Amino acid sequence: MVLIPYFLLLAFKRRKGVGFMERISSRDNQKIKHALKLKNKKFRYKEKMFFIEGQKMLEEALRRKNLLVRIFVEEGREEEYYLMKRPDLEVEEYLLDEKLMRLICDTGSPQGMAAVLKMPQWFWPKIIDTGGFFILLDQVSDPGNMGTIIRTVWALEMDGVLLTPGCVDPFNPKVVRASMGGILNLPIFPDIGIKELVHLKAKGYSLLCADLDAEDSFLEHDFTGSKIIVIGNEDRGVDKDIKAACDACFKIPIKPGVNSLNAAVACAIITSEAWKQRHGHSLC
Repeated sequence: MVLIPYFLLLAFKRRKGVGFMERISSRDNQKIKHALKLKNKKFRYKEKMFFIEGQKMLEEALRRKNLLVRIFVEEGREEEYYLMKRPDLEVEEYLLDEKLMRLICDTGSPQGMAAVLKMPQWFWPKIIDTGGFFILLDQVSDPGNMGTIIRTVWALEMDGVLLTPGCVDPFNPKVVRASMGGILNLPIFPDIGIKELVHLKAKGYSLLCADLDAEDSFLEHDFTGSKIIVIGNEDRGVDKDIKAACDACFKIPIKPGVNSLNAAVACAIITSEAWKQRHGHSLC
């Protein structure tokens, strides 16, 4: 039997991407405290970081390795993690027990992997100067709706999401989970007001407002070219000043007696029609 010196075994494992993670066993550890503080919006923006959890989100984050700050893996999931990990990835890695993983995660049943990421940075002038197709969300406050809309807009190859003040934070943990990776890949611009909309219109964008009280159907409108679709809060709709800035309004025809559609469902219906017009064929 040949005995392999420990330092050689360590070097071999690291070269093969198997590595050794530092184990954290106390909730008083600074990395744990930092992860917990990221549940607070003010702290997230102070640090310009946010928290993700789950294998699918981590798989997406590994494709954006420049955003990764540190990764947490639950004991017993190391091999699974290393099968996902890219050989050239250099990032802090920590091993936690189940209790600590539950502590830092937002869900009741964590999937054994989590990470801290830097917030993606998008350059507003460069993105809007090229024209494109955007969704503007006005005071959408439901995290599930916001995350699903981000995911839909990303999936249907739109150019980004604009958010008015009063919208839920796009880096809220529930939004991040519902976006299923969209938050990492889609340009998102908060705090868009009338001033920014006037600027966009001057650059040739048309603003089209989804409005239950409109007479025209969305099927009667042209979604090609530089367009911004405005979707409002489910209870209050679109703010009157923003609606006044829009070039036209439309509705999604629905059965009489039905109050309204979920904002995420309305977005999916509209963007599906836009896809058809902009690509010359339907999604099917």
